[in-house]
Amino acid sequence: MEFLSANSTKSELPFWLITNNFGRIPSNSGSQINASIYNTPFLTDRYLTVSYKASVTGYQSNEKRTFFINEMYASLNFLDGQLDLGVKHPKILWEGLSSSNGNIAMATNARSFPGYNLQLIHYIALPFAKNWLSFKGNYGDYLLMDNRSVKNTRLHTKSIFFKSKLNDAYDLVIGVNHYAQWAGTSKIFGKQPSSFKDYLRIITGSSGGKDARESDQINVLGNQLGSYLIQLNYKGEKTNWNFYWSHLFEDRSGREMANYPDGLYGFFMDFKKDKSLITHLLVEFTYTKNMSYNPNHLIRSFDNYFNNTGYQSGWTYFGNTIGSPYFTTEPVDDNGITNGVIVGDNRFMAFNIGVKGVFRKLHYKTILSHSTYFGWFGNEYQPKPHQFSGLLEVSVPQFLNLPFELTVGTAMDTGTYRPVNFGGFLKLKI
Repeated sequence: MEFLSANSTKSELPFWLITNNFGRIPSNSGSQINASIYNTPFLTDRYLTVSYKASVTGYQSNEKRTFFINEMYASLNFLDGQLDLGVKHPKILWEGLSSSNGNIAMATNARSFPGYNLQLIHYIALPFAKNWLSFKGNYGDYLLMDNRSVKNTRLHTKSIFFKSKLNDAYDLVIGVNHYAQWAGTSKIFGKQPSSFKDYLRIITGSSGGKDARESDQINVLGNQLGSYLIQLNYKGEKTNWNFYWSHLFEDRSGREMANYPDGLYGFFMDFKKDKSLITHLLVEFTYTKNMSYNPNHLIRSFDNYFNNTGYQSGWTYFGNTIGSPYFTTEPVDDNGITNGVIVGDNRFMAFNIGVKGVFRKLHYKTILSHSTYFGWFGNEYQPKPHQFSGLLEVSVPQFLNLPFELTVGTAMDTGTYRPVNFGGFLKLKI
């Protein structure tokens, strides 16, 4: 059981009080209760391990009351494989300091989707490669159940990653994530292709058939996007560190790197000292200004990240951006639908610094970010709005022998993109 209360000087909470909480915290001040039932994994035979969890969230603010399923899943582990059924949050990476959980296209900012996910949880060595090359990946399908422009949109996901052991200290990981929104019924274009043949087109990234929209027959079926990952890992006696680059693509130009240098660049360091002033440090840079724009082309075509003509709710879920939270969603319309992200605000540059550590037995986490928004091609903002946001949260030490875990925090926004705002929260976990 967890209780949280958050308030701020403005009606909307500061950026880092809302961001990357799996869509659990609405934008307005209020109180929240999370209730969970779960088990520790148990063996049913020599190879099969089973676990489950059911978690619900209720939130009460001045403007609305929200109650929804946070997580509800069963997980089956067999050797190096895992099958998740239901609604399950992805694993949080980089000690929760990353703005996008290390993946510009799939962060922890929106609610998790109902469906299934089959994955390899450990890297498996390739038979011909001995110990120097291994792989892992996932394959899943989900249903988007929010109020959106295409009702009952389906979401297909898959990934594959290869890890090369360079020496005893260094590993290199290279891989790709693929996501595709498809099927459903559009308020504008009617019923979308949803046959098994269309599913094969989705998983192979192919163009649509004769029953698809004309643009989907020319390009690819549905709303498809993804990200490349290049990651260098170092494991030493005194420190571990990781460098990662998550490159966003939405069509052929992005897949061929025509939108370089757009992407998320990150550096994470683990100082391997559990009680030091700084135990973990993360520095990130996110850049999306290029969008495959080439002013020398006679016919100018470029990306419009997280937006799509057919699937107009774009890369959002229950009003939150699925990917990097620096993308700002459109306000809901009169029908309660979010129509993608704000065009122009999806061209930005953002810096993020995150630190965890221990100060006089108090465990703390702080995140500081600065973002600048450029506006759309030919209509760039003058002056360019910018934003500084920060978060500090502190956990009360366990030696006080309280019957619950207590965390307090404060956050702030200042700049010209969002109103100047200060807020705080109190969280009790039993």
